[in-house]
Amino acid sequence: MNVTMKKAALWSVIGVGVFLLQSVISVGPMKLNLTLLLVYYAGLRRGELAGVAIGIPVGFLEDALSGGLIGPGMLGKGLVGILPAYLSEGFFIWTPILGMLAVFTLTVIDETVVYTSLALFSQRPAPVLDFLALTLLKASINAPFGWLLRTGK
Repeated sequence: MNVTMKKAALWSVIGVGVFLLQSVISVGPMKLNLTLLLVYYAGLRRGELAGVAIGIPVGFLEDALSGGLIGPGMLGKGLVGILPAYLSEGFFIWTPILGMLAVFTLTVIDETVVYTSLALFSQRPAPVLDFLALTLLKASINAPFGWLLRTGK
């Protein structure tokens, strides 16, 4: 096996593992949003094109596995794949705190896009106050991972 095949196999195993972990672990009634970290990492390390290329299929899988409307997850994860590239290539000096803030903010953006899409094109998935509380909790759980994920530059 060459290096590219090994990397593809490794990332496939990591992706499946994250999906399984996300489906098994929950905090009360809330499922975690760990797949966002894969998309964030791809966008951060490889740029916006790779981020979108990973984000759209990840969002599609989430939408398909949820059994609901196809599209909100793709839109949310696609945005999450694009935005980290601008953080790492922009005028910011990359620090672990910026990484935490980025993951927190991108989790809020992803959850808001999914919630708004479902509310507009389907039915509102939850009351707004419940959505806000759960979104902030998910963002708080994801934020420490931003400390670990670096730009590699």
